[in-house]
Amino acid sequence: MKDKTVILVAVRLTSRRLKKKALLNLHKKPLILRLTDRIKKSNLSAQVIWCTSIGKEDDELERLGNNNEIEVFRGPKKDVMMRFILAAEKYNAKNIVRVTGDNPLTDPKVIDFLIKKHKENKMEYTCCNSIPVGTRSEIIDLKMLKKCHKMIRDPNHTEYMTWMLNKPDYFKTLDVVHPNDKLNRPEIFLSVDFQEDYRNMLKIYNHFKGKIPSLEKIIKWIDKNPKLLSKLRRRRRIKEKRDLIKKKNLLSLGKIN
Repeated sequence: MKDKTVILVAVRLTSRRLKKKALLNLHKKPLILRLTDRIKKSNLSAQVIWCTSIGKEDDELERLGNNNEIEVFRGPKKDVMMRFILAAEKYNAKNIVRVTGDNPLTDPKVIDFLIKKHKENKMEYTCCNSIPVGTRSEIIDLKMLKKCHKMIRDPNHTEYMTWMLNKPDYFKTLDVVHPNDKLNRPEIFLSVDFQEDYRNMLKIYNHFKGKIPSLEKIIKWIDKNPKLLSKLRRRRRIKEKRDLIKKKNLLSLGKIN
C-alpha cells in the first residue's frame, strides 16, 4: 500500500512525574488500553502500534500488548524519533499518526480529519492545535521525519517532537482549525501528567462508565461541571509554563531552530 498510514503510540513506563501511568486503571482497564480502544476507531489508518523502548522496564508493556493482540515495536530508549522511523519502516508506512500514551481521550474522528487534510494538501506535517490538549494527534510524512532527524544535534531529546516538526520554514506544515467550533477549546487540558490529571480523567471515565462518547459530548459535559472545568484550565496554564522552559532548552538543539 503506497499511501499506508499507521498510528504509532509513544509509550514507556519510566515517567518520573506519575509512575507507570500507562497502566493506571481507568474504569476497570489500563489507561493505555483505553487509549488504544479509542483510536482503533479511526477509519483511515491501517493499524495501531505501541512504540516503546528496548529497556527491561518496558517488558511489561510488551506482555500487555501481546496479551491483547496489539502490535508492539521496541526501539531506542531516548531517541524517540528514530524509534518512530524504524517502526514506520518495519510496517511499510508512508505517513505516521503520532499519538502519546498519556492521552486516553485522543479523538479518532480528528485523526481521520487530519489524515484527509494531510493527503489532500500534500503536507509533510499536519496538526490541529485548536482542540483540547490531550485529544490531539499529528500526521507526519516518513521522509520528512528522516530529514528532521538528520538536522537534530542531540537525538536524545526527540521525545519533544512537536516543536521540532512544526517548523514551516523547513517543512510543509499545516495547523488546521477544526471546522466544528464546539471542539475548538484549546484552553482545556485533558492529558495525564500528574496525579491530579489522573483524578480528573477518572471523573470523566467514571461518569461515562468507560464508554467515552464523542469529543463534543465530553466538552459539553465538562462545561456543565464548572469546578472540573476550572481545574482543567488551571492545569493548562501550568503545562504552558513548564513547556516554555523545555522549549527554551530545546532551541539550542541544532539546525532545525
